[in-house]
Amino acid sequence: MWLDGLYMGTPFYARYTVEFDKGKDLDDVAKQFEQIHLHTLDKKTGLLFHAWDESKQMPWANKETGTSPNFWSRSIGWYMMALVDVLDYMPKEHPKRKELIQYLNDISKAVAKYQDKSGLWYQVTDAGNKDGNYLEASGSEMFVYAFAKGAKKGYLPASYKKLALKGFDAITKKLVTVDADGEIHITQVCASAGLGGNPYRDGSFEYYIKEKIKIDNSHGLGPFILAALEVEQ
Repeated sequence: MWLDGLYMGTPFYARYTVEFDKGKDLDDVAKQFEQIHLHTLDKKTGLLFHAWDESKQMPWANKETGTSPNFWSRSIGWYMMALVDVLDYMPKEHPKRKELIQYLNDISKAVAKYQDKSGLWYQVTDAGNKDGNYLEASGSEMFVYAFAKGAKKGYLPASYKKLALKGFDAITKKLVTVDADGEIHITQVCASAGLGGNPYRDGSFEYYIKEKIKIDNSHGLGPFILAALEVEQ
């Protein structure tokens, strides 16, 4: 399981089962978060590792826990956006609703600890200004979105709206540029990151910081729009 996959599947899964199946699969939607929380949570930091291999056979997987070795901000951002979006479809009386809200509070508390004084977050979430690590746009935008929407909906304390505004202000001032033609660009977006494959991606700190950094990559544009909409409400 990858944190990324929670966003790719569960908000759509939740909406589908509510609209077409009277919500019969909401327990299964919640199970996806339960499994990720159970297997990727790092109790020391409160953050979630990028992925987990049940078999523990993948070369990137810890032989005892099955987790990948590092925290990637965008993957945690995918997870947090999935939570706040799935909760749109989780009825107040559903027994799993409180559990999901608690997961959101737990990860938000952990992520808030790693917000840089600039208002942004680093590519490798917990590594700070370690040589090569950089303040990355897409993960920062996703955290802003989740904080702002979570606070608006009452899932998170109101104080998270302030953290979201601080983050969004930093994005617009430090990562958004205007070129000579007046075109606006979003900089410092990690193009892509994963695990395994060919060429092989080992999930090391060095791997995450050496992936291509792009301008106006769609991973940075989409979350920017979502974040902008939420902080304006």
